[in-house]
Amino acid sequence: MPTPIDLIAARLQAHAARRIPGRRWVRRCGVVLLLADCGLDGNPDEPVVLLMKRAERAGDPWSGHVSFPGGRVAREDASTRAAALRELQEETGFDPAGRVEAIGRLSDVLTKEHARPLPMVVSPYVYRTPQALRLKPGIEAAELHWVPLSWLSDPLRRQTLIWRVAGLRVPAPCIDLDGARLWGLSLMMTRELLRVARPGA
Repeated sequence: MPTPIDLIAARLQAHAARRIPGRRWVRRCGVVLLLADCGLDGNPDEPVVLLMKRAERAGDPWSGHVSFPGGRVAREDASTRAAALRELQEETGFDPAGRVEAIGRLSDVLTKEHARPLPMVVSPYVYRTPQALRLKPGIEAAELHWVPLSWLSDPLRRQTLIWRVAGLRVPAPCIDLDGARLWGLSLMMTRELLRVARPGA
């Protein structure tokens, strides 16, 4: 009998993820949505996804935010996917070699670089691992959490936060994760994953 992530993998294979034209000419970033068939409690009926709370760093506009592991492509990276897997290991201590299965990808997201108003394309890759593991955050991560997919789709966890931009108070949707908030680009990716995973929900 197929597991919940078996079904998600099949739907991702049929999903037409959007690729942004000309992305090879701008700064690239890759992130990993790592799904585990079982959480730390071993429950096979409740798949989980790995999220990180970024470390507080001066000058980092994403400081303290909840996100997926990942980062910018470095000179030594062979591809955006390779950069995403490298950052996964650096930020979480999880070595993906031989322990993950690529099951699909989501649409490119257009944003801008931190310090300069230049475009940057973020490409999300979805991977699967059999069992969630207890992980120790790397230097760029303050906390790591395996979050049940049911939490991300729970309407009672949907909230609005206030994001300050140039002195203005801008409301933004978010998901409350017991005090931490998932929003922005990571929320966009989460919503796309849930649309694929649970069509019609």
